[in-house]
Amino acid sequence: MRTMAQKRKKKTAVVQCAGGCRAGSPAQGENGKGSESRLYENCADAAQKLSQDSSLCRWGCLGLGSCVEVCRLGAVFINSGGTAEIDRSRCVGCGLCVKACPRHLIRLTEPEYHIYPACVSEAPGAQTKKECAAGCIACGICVKNCPADAIQIEENHAVIDEEKCISCGMCAVKCPRGIIRDYDGIFAAGSPQRKE
Repeated sequence: MRTMAQKRKKKTAVVQCAGGCRAGSPAQGENGKGSESRLYENCADAAQKLSQDSSLCRWGCLGLGSCVEVCRLGAVFINSGGTAEIDRSRCVGCGLCVKACPRHLIRLTEPEYHIYPACVSEAPGAQTKKECAAGCIACGICVKNCPADAIQIEENHAVIDEEKCISCGMCAVKCPRGIIRDYDGIFAAGSPQRKE
């Protein structure tokens, strides 16, 4: 039983999309930047209307910023690739962005788990490779190189068991598509850049 004196363990949000399918997305309009030519009101509107288009990634970030709008601390932003990203130094783990994402791409995790897969596509690897420059192709290289047996391929994408993960970064280093990310930037490419 919890007492009032016990503190809630801090959580932080993470976006599970690397944005490789973002360029020229119909959700963001012709220029892919979400400017005046934007075709949809918000992410929920776009997700509903685009769900019938089989030529688009059904699991990727729509980049319209519904998560940005609900974040009261400015911890969520749309990066230069048109994908939502989290500024972990500002995130308090309130979960508002999680609720705002119609594709369930944002989840809460504990800050010490800084390695995560940035793709939840369930499409077969060959299809993902055609549609997305950064999507998981379920090659299993991460599984083979994990010394803690913390990674499995489920529904055509990598899933990390955070309880088993030792944060060695081997999966991030070995991933040929760069979708396994290290939020601290030690084992993977640099941190996300804010869109100007």
